[in-house]
Amino acid sequence: MIIYIEGNIGTGKSTFVDLLTNYLCNFDDIGKYKPILIQEPVDEWLKTFDADGKNILEKFYENQDRWAFTFQMNSFISRAYRIQQTQESVKDSDDTREPLFLIERSIYTDRHCFAKNCYESGKMTKLEYDVYCKWNDWLSEQFKLKADAYIYLRCPPEENVHRITKRSRDGECGIPLEYLRLLHEHHDSWMGKEKETIPVLTIDAIKNFLDTSVMDNIFEELCDFVHSLD
Repeated sequence: MIIYIEGNIGTGKSTFVDLLTNYLCNFDDIGKYKPILIQEPVDEWLKTFDADGKNILEKFYENQDRWAFTFQMNSFISRAYRIQQTQESVKDSDDTREPLFLIERSIYTDRHCFAKNCYESGKMTKLEYDVYCKWNDWLSEQFKLKADAYIYLRCPPEENVHRITKRSRDGECGIPLEYLRLLHEHHDSWMGKEKETIPVLTIDAIKNFLDTSVMDNIFEELCDFVHSLD
């Protein structure tokens, strides 16, 4: 089973996944499933450098008109690769439970939010977007990446700005509020369509995930959600 954890930039996905790791390590009763967390491959992006020493994330945010297609292609390919590698690594496990992959962002976020926004704002040409969508479709089918469910961490764009500034990740400084608002609208629209056919658990991400009582309640809600998918 595959459940994707979705949300805008600065919503708290990485914090949420890190905390979820601790919960799953100490809580083994999630039914017939063996939970496996897969984080977004940001670490790989930060190590992908151009000749000038700047990584691909920095290049994208410095000049989206030039780097949108390159970054978006790299983004969904690196996601698919990390998932495929993780799936291969658990095939020989002695654990008889069904793997439950909880994955930070999907290639569908890339397509329906980030790449779509680049195309609509003129940062990707029609030709680039068509090529992008073709390969996105192929990888989705080839590696069987379709979602069984989604967890949507929903957060106001104004709060996203505050959190992005606070974490100070290389390449993300100065992301404009308007850009985050557009991505927020794309996330809302996309999740609204997905939940017509696929279960979506929406979590109010304005909450403080570092508050133990908050995460306790969220984890209980998540377990109930997973059991409802059986």
